Amino acid sequence: MDRIGSSYSSAVQSLIDRYEEVSGVKIGHESQGSYDKLQTNMNNSISTGAYPNIANGYPDHFAGYIRSSIQLPLDPYIKAYNDAHPGEDLLSDYYDSYLKEVRSLRYNADGSPLTMGLPFNKSTEVMGYNAYFLDYAMAKDPTITKIPDTWDEWKVVGAKMLTLMDDLYGKYLYGKVSADDSDKFTEYQISESEEAPEGFDLVLDFHLVTKEKFRLMCWDATDNMFITIVRQWGGEYTSYSAEDAKTVQHGWAEFYSGDSKDKTLSALNFFKGLYDDGIFGLSSDISDDSYSSTGFKNNQCMFTICSSGGLSYNIGTFRFKLHAIPYKDADHKYVISQGTNLALFDQGSDEDKQKSFDAIVSLTRGALQGSWAVETGYYPASKSATATEAYQALLTQPQANPTKRAYQESAILNESTYMKVEEKWDKFVDPGFVGSSSIRQEVKTIMSIVFGGERTPDEILTESYTRISDYVRK
Repeated sequence: MDRIGSSYSSAVQSLIDRYEEVSGVKIGHESQGSYDKLQTNMNNSISTGAYPNIANGYPDHFAGYIRSSIQLPLDPYIKAYNDAHPGEDLLSDYYDSYLKEVRSLRYNADGSPLTMGLPFNKSTEVMGYNAYFLDYAMAKDPTITKIPDTWDEWKVVGAKMLTLMDDLYGKYLYGKVSADDSDKFTEYQISESEEAPEGFDLVLDFHLVTKEKFRLMCWDATDNMFITIVRQWGGEYTSYSAEDAKTVQHGWAEFYSGDSKDKTLSALNFFKGLYDDGIFGLSSDISDDSYSSTGFKNNQCMFTICSSGGLSYNIGTFRFKLHAIPYKDADHKYVISQGTNLALFDQGSDEDKQKSFDAIVSLTRGALQGSWAVETGYYPASKSATATEAYQALLTQPQANPTKRAYQESAILNESTYMKVEEKWDKFVDPGFVGSSSIRQEVKTIMSIVFGGERTPDEILTESYTRISDYVRK
């Protein structure tokens, strides 16, 4: 789940201001500080009828609003839009992978999906890394020729990188910077002194880094980690169907059921091995922060799997670069698709609802959505936004600012790797339903308990299923 920070709220307000200028329609915007607080306040407003015309949120949030009968399907408005714009199909402008989550929440009697929102800010997970360290590792060990792509490769190469770290704990790494490439160095020196040797620049500061508080790689979001590795090992995390929506009105946990059980156990045991080897860790292993970005910036890990929507939190004094996340094998290249969608609520007059729908369309398409993506680093939700001059400039023009450079590398990674058919990546999204947030909260703690080693993965998952028994098939 992405963070809501002050910069995000400011960017939303800026986007709304631009919409008001072109439309003449006033929109009152109120930030709730976090997505959890937004969901809580929305739920509390249902009994009083004080909920807004529009809200953004995750699919599991929408499931609760739908159950309370306050959220409207957009299909009648979409049909009217298409009728008013002959030859145009509104939904065809949005990427299929982003529409999937808003079209798997509520269904017609015949089982066909209703459209319960439009995609707004979209992100995925990427692997950020310290390019200075990678260059050093490749120079010191010529058998390290690239960033590993698979988890099996990481088991081998990660061990080599950890061996190199033994020379760096408590010290400073100095280098001579190449004039033609700012993340390449022609010479290195390791020193216990903070005074740079003549002609050298400080490359990496490890003088406060200890072996006990260092992990080569960390994963920011433990819930995303669990869900992703279940997928990468061939399992199913949750399920929800039109029939479930009609009968039990909720979905199911699947990660410790049927064929998924052994696959999930295999994934957990593999990562327990990486953890015990010191190759892999969680944010709690390297700092007191709940995100790995703090430890990453302090050189307590060299690789971090993080949200593409939160890249700015990871930028330090080193050269920050991006790569696709590791995967199990070429047939299981799964990376999570996340971010919020805009919903229309049963609030106000018919005219208010129409204006609200018009605003949702404008904020998620074309120039406004394109400028939003450039400013925040989120991916465009629609093809018309990707095609804008502003977004194409982000993709193609040199970016000197470190944050903008990270946005550019993320955008290129998304376009040329994750969304390129030949690369065979699946930007997956699991269905939202009443109870899916409870399941996500449960799995958020699993990895740290597994790594603790006091109980087996089998015991841990058995206890988890007991706690979420309402969503376990009997």
